[in-house]
Amino acid sequence: MPVRNDTFIQAAGRRLRSRQIGDINQDKPVLVFLHGAIDSIEMWRDFPAQVHKETGLAVIIYERWGHGQSEPLATFREGDTRVEEAGEPLRDIFEHYDLNSVILVGHSYGGVIALVAASLHKDVILGVVSIVPQMIIHPQCLAGANEAKEGFENGNLRDKLFKLHGEGLDTLFYDWIKRVNSEAYQAEDCSQYLQQITCPVLQIFGNEDAYGYLPNLDLSEKHIPSNLSINVIPDAGHYVHLEAKSTVVDAVKEFCLTL
Repeated sequence: MPVRNDTFIQAAGRRLRSRQIGDINQDKPVLVFLHGAIDSIEMWRDFPAQVHKETGLAVIIYERWGHGQSEPLATFREGDTRVEEAGEPLRDIFEHYDLNSVILVGHSYGGVIALVAASLHKDVILGVVSIVPQMIIHPQCLAGANEAKEGFENGNLRDKLFKLHGEGLDTLFYDWIKRVNSEAYQAEDCSQYLQQITCPVLQIFGNEDAYGYLPNLDLSEKHIPSNLSINVIPDAGHYVHLEAKSTVVDAVKEFCLTL
């Protein structure tokens, strides 16, 4: 079993939970994982460990502010937090672990943060794996979020998420719902950041994603000027890295070998 170390670090003035898998080698890149909205370290399951096993690269996973065991949100946030979280928090994480060569692996909301970060930290980020990124809040995406809201309020979704996020869950969940339904947020597609990416990018989509993927695929092809590889996996949904784990792990491994 690879060495696994769980700890708490300070990033952007917040106490964040992080997990390291494997030893960091200064001569090799490190994989940094960014989870999706209302997700946590546990939601990755064993996917990061499998990527570590196949690539031989150290892995850092962390829980963003408000998620899991990281410092909870005190109130709802304003503006586009994807851009905010791509800046100072990641910079501080890179500095804490003394990382000078990073491959970001982001899922959904984290997949967008990873893409934005690639335009902000060009001296550190070697490549990006962006899994089902949601830059555009299109009708199918909005419908998926509102379906989650229905499940949270009238189904068992709240009970499931409470096990991961604890007492801060309600603020976290409605912070996400409020933002997704904001006209200002819906008007921001992050294209100005995509246009500044210079490193290679691998995007992975599940063609059965309930939140939809084609608008985001089209946006990426239009605006990302660097080497962009796209892998659409059949019979897989929004958690494509769990539903088709071996296929996605292989794709990430092959991408890392090209860097």
